[in-house]
Amino acid sequence: MPHWPDAKGTAEEFIAARREVRVLAEFPGPLPADLDAAYAVQEEVLRLTPRRLAGWKVAGIPPGFRAQYDAERMVGPVFADAVQEVAKSGHAIVEVHEGGFCAVEAEFVVRLLADAPDKDWLTAEDIAAISSLHAGSEIASSPLATINDLGPGAVISDHGNNSGALVGPGIPRSTFGHWDALASRTYVNGELVGEGSAARVAGGPFAAAAFLAAQLATRGRRLKEGDIILTGMTTGVHSVPVGAHARLEFEGIGSFTLDVVARRAAHAAPRMAAG
Repeated sequence: MPHWPDAKGTAEEFIAARREVRVLAEFPGPLPADLDAAYAVQEEVLRLTPRRLAGWKVAGIPPGFRAQYDAERMVGPVFADAVQEVAKSGHAIVEVHEGGFCAVEAEFVVRLLADAPDKDWLTAEDIAAISSLHAGSEIASSPLATINDLGPGAVISDHGNNSGALVGPGIPRSTFGHWDALASRTYVNGELVGEGSAARVAGGPFAAAAFLAAQLATRGRRLKEGDIILTGMTTGVHSVPVGAHARLEFEGIGSFTLDVVARRAAHAAPRMAAG
Protein backbone atom coordinates (compact mmCIF):
# COMPACT_ATOMS: atom_id res chain seq x y z
CA MET A 1 0.00 0.00 0.00
CA PRO A 2 1.47 3.41 -0.93
CA HIS A 3 2.72 5.60 1.95
CA TRP A 4 3.21 9.37 2.28
CA PRO A 5 3.76 11.03 5.68
CA ASP A 6 1.52 13.98 4.84
CA ALA A 7 -1.30 11.88 3.36
CA LYS A 8 -3.71 12.05 6.29
CA GLY A 9 -3.53 15.83 6.71
CA THR A 10 -3.96 16.47 3.00
CA ALA A 11 -6.88 14.03 2.76
CA GLU A 12 -8.61 15.63 5.75
CA GLU A 13 -8.31 19.09 4.18
CA PHE A 14 -9.81 17.95 0.87
CA ILE A 15 -12.65 16.07 2.57
CA ALA A 16 -13.50 19.07 4.77
CA ALA A 17 -13.33 21.52 1.87
CA ARG A 18 -15.72 19.40 -0.19
CA ARG A 19 -18.09 18.87 2.74
CA GLU A 20 -18.16 22.57 3.67
CA VAL A 21 -17.98 23.78 0.04
CA ARG A 22 -14.89 25.84 0.80
CA VAL A 23 -12.50 26.96 -1.91
CA LEU A 24 -8.84 26.03 -1.41
CA ALA A 25 -6.42 28.77 -2.47
CA GLU A 26 -3.52 26.30 -2.71
CA PHE A 27 -2.76 22.61 -2.41
CA PRO A 28 -3.17 21.60 1.25
CA GLY A 29 0.31 20.40 2.18
CA PRO A 30 3.34 19.27 0.19
CA LEU A 31 2.42 18.38 -3.40
CA PRO A 32 3.00 14.63 -3.94
CA ALA A 33 6.00 14.27 -6.22
CA ASP A 34 5.26 10.74 -7.43
CA LEU A 35 2.41 8.29 -7.89
CA ASP A 36 2.98 6.41 -4.64
CA ALA A 37 2.61 9.61 -2.63
CA ALA A 38 -0.47 10.72 -4.56
CA TYR A 39 -2.24 7.37 -4.22
CA ALA A 40 -1.37 7.34 -0.51
CA VAL A 41 -3.46 10.51 -0.16
CA GLN A 42 -6.26 8.94 -2.20
CA GLU A 43 -6.25 5.88 0.04
CA GLU A 44 -6.56 8.14 3.09
CA VAL A 45 -9.55 9.86 1.47
CA LEU A 46 -11.17 6.45 0.96
CA ARG A 47 -10.39 5.44 4.54
CA LEU A 48 -11.70 8.65 6.11
CA THR A 49 -14.79 9.47 4.06
CA PRO A 50 -18.15 7.89 5.01
CA ARG A 51 -19.31 7.96 1.38
CA ARG A 52 -19.88 4.62 -0.39
CA LEU A 53 -17.63 3.80 -3.32
CA ALA A 54 -19.48 3.07 -6.59
CA GLY A 55 -16.59 2.78 -9.03
CA TRP A 56 -13.65 4.58 -10.53
CA LYS A 57 -12.49 7.05 -13.15
CA VAL A 58 -9.52 6.75 -15.47
CA ALA A 59 -7.84 9.72 -17.14
CA GLY A 60 -4.79 10.28 -19.29
CA ILE A 61 -1.74 11.92 -17.75
CA PRO A 62 -0.73 14.92 -19.90
CA PRO A 63 2.54 14.31 -21.79
CA GLY A 64 4.31 17.10 -19.92
CA PHE A 65 3.88 15.22 -16.63
CA ARG A 66 4.62 11.66 -17.79
CA ALA A 67 8.37 11.75 -17.16
CA GLN A 68 7.86 12.80 -13.54
CA TYR A 69 4.96 10.46 -12.81
CA ASP A 70 6.06 7.55 -15.03
CA ALA A 71 2.59 6.56 -16.26
CA GLU A 72 0.20 7.36 -19.09
CA ARG A 73 -2.96 7.17 -17.00
CA MET A 74 -4.22 7.90 -13.49
CA VAL A 75 -7.30 6.82 -11.55
CA GLY A 76 -9.66 8.14 -8.89
CA PRO A 77 -12.76 7.08 -6.93
CA VAL A 78 -16.39 7.70 -7.91
CA PHE A 79 -18.86 7.78 -5.01
CA ALA A 80 -22.38 6.36 -5.13
CA ASP A 81 -24.12 9.59 -4.14
CA ALA A 82 -22.62 11.28 -7.21
CA VAL A 83 -23.81 8.73 -9.82
CA GLN A 84 -26.94 9.45 -11.87
CA GLU A 85 -28.64 7.19 -14.40
CA VAL A 86 -29.77 9.25 -17.40
CA ALA A 87 -30.63 6.58 -19.99
CA LYS A 88 -34.39 7.00 -19.39
CA SER A 89 -34.73 10.56 -18.11
CA GLY A 90 -32.29 12.07 -20.59
CA HIS A 91 -31.47 14.84 -18.12
CA ALA A 92 -29.52 15.47 -14.93
CA ILE A 93 -28.91 18.29 -12.51
CA VAL A 94 -25.26 18.21 -11.47
CA GLU A 95 -23.61 19.99 -8.57
CA VAL A 96 -20.17 21.59 -8.81
CA HIS A 97 -17.86 23.32 -6.37
CA GLU A 98 -18.43 26.99 -7.20
CA GLY A 99 -15.19 28.94 -7.20
CA GLY A 100 -13.15 25.77 -7.66
CA PHE A 101 -12.62 23.63 -10.75
CA CYS A 102 -15.79 22.76 -12.73
CA ALA A 103 -15.95 20.89 -16.04
CA VAL A 104 -17.92 18.35 -18.05
CA GLU A 105 -16.49 15.53 -20.18
CA ALA A 106 -18.21 13.19 -22.64
CA GLU A 107 -17.07 9.65 -21.83
CA PHE A 108 -17.81 5.98 -22.33
CA VAL A 109 -18.70 4.16 -19.14
CA VAL A 110 -17.93 0.51 -18.36
CA ARG A 111 -20.21 -1.29 -15.89
CA LEU A 112 -19.04 -4.57 -14.34
CA LEU A 113 -21.69 -7.33 -14.57
CA ALA A 114 -19.60 -9.72 -12.44
CA ASP A 115 -16.57 -9.59 -10.17
CA ALA A 116 -13.31 -9.31 -12.06
CA PRO A 117 -11.45 -12.64 -12.42
CA ASP A 118 -8.90 -13.32 -9.71
CA LYS A 119 -5.79 -13.36 -11.89
CA ASP A 120 -2.53 -11.46 -11.99
CA TRP A 121 -3.27 -9.53 -15.17
CA LEU A 122 -6.54 -8.62 -16.85
CA THR A 123 -6.75 -7.80 -20.56
CA ALA A 124 -9.21 -5.49 -22.25
CA GLU A 125 -10.95 -8.62 -23.54
CA ASP A 126 -11.27 -9.99 -19.99
CA ILE A 127 -13.03 -6.80 -18.91
CA ALA A 128 -15.26 -6.66 -22.01
CA ALA A 129 -16.48 -10.20 -21.40
CA ILE A 130 -17.99 -9.29 -18.02
CA SER A 131 -19.12 -5.71 -18.67
CA SER A 132 -21.65 -3.51 -20.40
CA LEU A 133 -20.68 -0.25 -22.08
CA HIS A 134 -22.63 3.00 -21.93
CA ALA A 135 -22.57 6.55 -23.19
CA GLY A 136 -21.97 8.88 -20.27
CA SER A 137 -20.20 11.80 -18.74
CA GLU A 138 -17.81 12.72 -15.99
CA ILE A 139 -18.47 15.82 -13.93
CA ALA A 140 -15.07 17.07 -12.83
CA SER A 141 -15.02 19.44 -9.89
CA SER A 142 -12.70 20.23 -6.99
CA PRO A 143 -12.36 22.89 -4.31
CA LEU A 144 -8.92 23.61 -5.79
CA ALA A 145 -9.32 25.68 -8.98
CA THR A 146 -5.72 25.03 -10.09
CA ILE A 147 -5.90 21.25 -9.61
CA ASN A 148 -5.28 20.33 -13.26
CA ASP A 149 -2.50 22.90 -13.63
CA LEU A 150 -0.66 21.33 -10.67
CA GLY A 151 -0.74 17.93 -12.36
CA PRO A 152 -1.32 14.30 -11.37
CA GLY A 153 -0.02 14.66 -7.81
CA ALA A 154 -2.85 17.08 -7.06
CA VAL A 155 -5.50 15.41 -9.24
CA ILE A 156 -5.04 11.92 -7.80
CA SER A 157 -5.09 13.30 -4.25
CA ASP A 158 -8.56 14.82 -4.63
CA HIS A 159 -10.79 12.05 -6.02
CA GLY A 160 -8.99 12.24 -9.38
CA ASN A 161 -10.83 15.58 -9.71
CA ASN A 162 -14.12 13.66 -9.89
CA SER A 163 -17.42 15.02 -8.64
CA GLY A 164 -19.96 12.94 -10.50
CA ALA A 165 -20.79 10.35 -13.13
CA LEU A 166 -23.70 10.17 -15.54
CA VAL A 167 -24.53 6.75 -16.98
CA GLY A 168 -26.49 6.90 -20.21
CA PRO A 169 -27.75 4.54 -22.92
CA GLY A 170 -26.19 1.14 -23.39
CA ILE A 171 -24.01 0.40 -26.42
CA PRO A 172 -24.44 -2.80 -28.49
CA ARG A 173 -21.68 -5.38 -28.18
CA SER A 174 -21.49 -5.51 -31.96
CA THR A 175 -19.80 -2.09 -31.85
CA PHE A 176 -17.10 -3.11 -29.36
CA GLY A 177 -13.70 -2.53 -30.95
CA HIS A 178 -15.08 -0.20 -33.62
CA TRP A 179 -14.09 2.76 -31.52
CA ASP A 180 -13.87 5.31 -34.37
CA ALA A 181 -17.54 4.68 -35.12
CA LEU A 182 -18.64 5.64 -31.60
CA ALA A 183 -18.69 9.40 -32.14
CA SER A 184 -19.38 11.93 -29.40
CA ARG A 185 -20.12 15.66 -29.25
CA THR A 186 -20.38 18.16 -26.40
CA TYR A 187 -22.41 21.36 -26.46
CA VAL A 188 -22.26 23.98 -23.70
CA ASN A 189 -24.97 26.66 -23.69
CA GLY A 190 -25.90 25.66 -27.23
CA GLU A 191 -22.36 25.92 -28.65
CA LEU A 192 -20.47 22.92 -30.00
CA VAL A 193 -17.27 22.85 -27.90
CA GLY A 194 -15.81 19.45 -28.74
CA GLU A 195 -16.07 16.37 -30.96
CA GLY A 196 -14.41 12.99 -30.70
CA SER A 197 -14.99 9.27 -30.41
CA ALA A 198 -14.19 6.31 -28.20
CA ALA A 199 -10.95 5.99 -30.21
CA ARG A 200 -9.61 9.00 -28.33
CA VAL A 201 -9.25 6.72 -25.30
CA ALA A 202 -5.92 4.94 -25.87
CA GLY A 203 -6.71 1.33 -26.78
CA GLY A 204 -10.43 1.95 -26.28
CA PRO A 205 -12.56 2.02 -23.12
CA PHE A 206 -11.84 -1.56 -22.04
CA ALA A 207 -8.08 -0.94 -22.22
CA ALA A 208 -8.59 1.93 -19.78
CA ALA A 209 -10.53 -0.44 -17.50
CA ALA A 210 -7.73 -3.02 -17.69
CA PHE A 211 -5.23 -0.33 -16.67
CA LEU A 212 -7.46 0.47 -13.71
CA ALA A 213 -7.58 -3.19 -12.65
CA ALA A 214 -3.79 -3.37 -12.69
CA GLN A 215 -3.42 -0.13 -10.73
CA LEU A 216 -5.94 -1.22 -8.10
CA ALA A 217 -4.12 -4.54 -7.68
CA THR A 218 -1.05 -2.65 -6.44
CA ARG A 219 -3.30 -1.31 -3.65
CA GLY A 220 -4.90 -4.62 -2.73
CA ARG A 221 -8.18 -3.73 -4.48
CA ARG A 222 -10.24 -5.48 -7.17
CA LEU A 223 -13.03 -4.51 -9.51
CA LYS A 224 -16.39 -5.82 -8.33
CA GLU A 225 -19.82 -6.50 -9.80
CA GLY A 226 -21.73 -3.23 -10.16
CA ASP A 227 -18.65 -1.02 -10.33
CA ILE A 228 -18.78 1.71 -12.96
CA ILE A 229 -15.67 3.00 -14.70
CA LEU A 230 -15.39 6.37 -16.41
CA THR A 231 -12.81 5.56 -19.06
CA GLY A 232 -11.54 8.98 -20.18
CA MET A 233 -12.64 12.10 -22.01
CA THR A 234 -13.45 11.92 -25.72
CA THR A 235 -14.32 15.52 -26.68
CA GLY A 236 -12.07 17.49 -24.31
CA VAL A 237 -12.48 18.98 -20.84
CA HIS A 238 -15.00 21.83 -20.95
CA SER A 239 -15.59 24.44 -18.28
CA VAL A 240 -19.16 24.60 -16.98
CA PRO A 241 -19.81 27.46 -14.56
CA VAL A 242 -22.85 27.44 -12.32
CA GLY A 243 -25.92 28.08 -14.49
CA ALA A 244 -24.47 26.36 -17.57
CA HIS A 245 -26.51 23.94 -19.68
CA ALA A 246 -24.80 21.12 -21.58
CA ARG A 247 -25.87 18.53 -24.12
CA LEU A 248 -23.85 15.39 -24.86
CA GLU A 249 -24.57 13.46 -28.04
CA PHE A 250 -23.40 9.96 -28.96
CA GLU A 251 -24.05 9.24 -32.61
CA GLY A 252 -26.43 6.31 -33.13
CA ILE A 253 -26.66 5.73 -29.37
CA GLY A 254 -28.50 8.64 -27.81
CA SER A 255 -28.04 11.92 -25.97
CA PHE A 256 -28.74 13.62 -22.66
CA THR A 257 -28.60 17.09 -21.16
CA LEU A 258 -27.48 18.50 -17.85
CA ASP A 259 -27.86 21.70 -15.88
CA VAL A 260 -25.12 22.89 -13.54
CA VAL A 261 -25.93 24.16 -10.03
CA ALA A 262 -23.80 25.12 -7.04
CA ARG A 263 -23.21 22.46 -4.43
CA ARG A 264 -24.59 23.22 -0.97
CA ALA A 265 -22.61 22.51 2.18
CA ALA A 266 -23.40 19.10 3.67
CA HIS A 267 -24.61 20.68 6.92
CA ALA A 268 -26.81 23.28 5.17
CA ALA A 269 -30.60 23.10 5.38
CA PRO A 270 -32.20 21.31 2.40
CA ARG A 271 -33.66 23.36 -0.42
CA MET A 272 -37.41 23.89 -0.21
CA ALA A 273 -39.51 22.77 -3.16
CA ALA A 274 -41.21 25.58 -5.07
CA GLY A 275 -44.98 26.02 -4.83
